[in-house]
Amino acid sequence: LNDEGVPFDADCIVHFGNRVLSFHCSFIHPLNQTVHVSGTGSEYTATMTDPILPRKGDMLSYSLVKQGLIQYDEITTEDRKEIQVDNSQVQEVCMWSNFAKWARKIEEDSSSAATDVKNGKWWSGDSAEVKEANAIALYSIHTQIV
Repeated sequence: LNDEGVPFDADCIVHFGNRVLSFHCSFIHPLNQTVHVSGTGSEYTATMTDPILPRKGDMLSYSLVKQGLIQYDEITTEDRKEIQVDNSQVQEVCMWSNFAKWARKIEEDSSSAATDVKNGKWWSGDSAEVKEANAIALYSIHTQIV
């Protein structure tokens, strides 16, 4: 903890029934944005670098690695796959595109008379965009409560 009591380096374990998620989060190690996902039942571990603020370029990649042992457990083996993914629209661009789409549709479809804030319906309308906007607003409220 720092002087204000805020954690800046943590090892965490989260239980989901019989599954466990463990992660390390730290501000001590700058510019380290690596995520390892294992225990998915596929025997592979997924490794992603820069998942939050991706590197520049149209394509990103993540790796799937499966480790094993040869006979008599003397030497380890590794099966590695590189998966390419589209990076033409980074997170911030997608966020603002969705926000603009929702705002346009809310203005077209919504009236203040049919809102039900107590039940998480800030805007009325039956379009997918209005439903998505209400869902993300409710998610935001729940996140702030935590």
